[in-house]
Amino acid sequence: MTPARWRDIADDLRRRIESGDLAPADGASGRRPLPSEKDLEHHYRASRNTVRDALAWLRQQGYVVSEQGKGTFVVPQPDIVHVTLRAAELGLAPGARSAEWYNRDAAVPAHREVTVSQVKVEVQEGTKVIARYLRAGSGSEFISRHQEIFLDDQPWVLQTSFYPLEFATSGATRLLLPRDIPEGAVAYLGAALGYQEVGFHDEIKARVPDENEKRFFSLGDSAASIVFETVRTAYSADGNPFRVTVTVWPADRTRLHYNDGKVPIDVLKAPGDASTDATPADDTESG
Repeated sequence: MTPARWRDIADDLRRRIESGDLAPADGASGRRPLPSEKDLEHHYRASRNTVRDALAWLRQQGYVVSEQGKGTFVVPQPDIVHVTLRAAELGLAPGARSAEWYNRDAAVPAHREVTVSQVKVEVQEGTKVIARYLRAGSGSEFISRHQEIFLDDQPWVLQTSFYPLEFATSGATRLLLPRDIPEGAVAYLGAALGYQEVGFHDEIKARVPDENEKRFFSLGDSAASIVFETVRTAYSADGNPFRVTVTVWPADRTRLHYNDGKVPIDVLKAPGDASTDATPADDTESG
């Protein structure tokens, strides 16, 4: 089926915005206006209604915003951050004394500065979902450790880890303290309770943000304003889960990467920017 004319126009404008042809200049504080509706009608040889349908789609997708009496403006797109999950196995994750969230879960480019809020600790009855992940009974209580994470001082990640309350009553009391665990929670649980992580399972989904996430990430109500939610369940040698970490990332500025096997070193160190002409035989390392 041939696409509607308005969609052809919308796709062309979207490509021009993404390529930079219609995007605000780097470092520009103001927004860049789109050509007027009359100019777009002339350029695309289309009717006013067709042009308006195209602009309505671009607004819905978060590419432009219209202001009565002023025109339609391109919405500046945030810088994309390429995040490598499973980074520890690749030797790319920071050392054991890094912040708890960062040690195992992700690696970001070295030139980006990561800061983490104070840990917020709560004891709560877990949701059915968390209880299912941790194979706990209905009404079980959990320790939650929540942090807000910033990249170059900009809101970037919300992360909450859940542990059975019995871990604290059995000797891992530092889980209840509202501060970082320098060696990382997994290492601490190994020393305090003998738990050793032998593997983890990740579940990733895209969803509409809740009101708190909209506020933190400055997201709107367009179809482009969604978040990724990753749920990482850590397993001990006996096959039982002992930690669940829920991480929320804004999808408009985050790309999540996994690696497995032999991957060119430039791809490992700079996903999204890597050269396409690396020679696997000469420039690889095992993942």
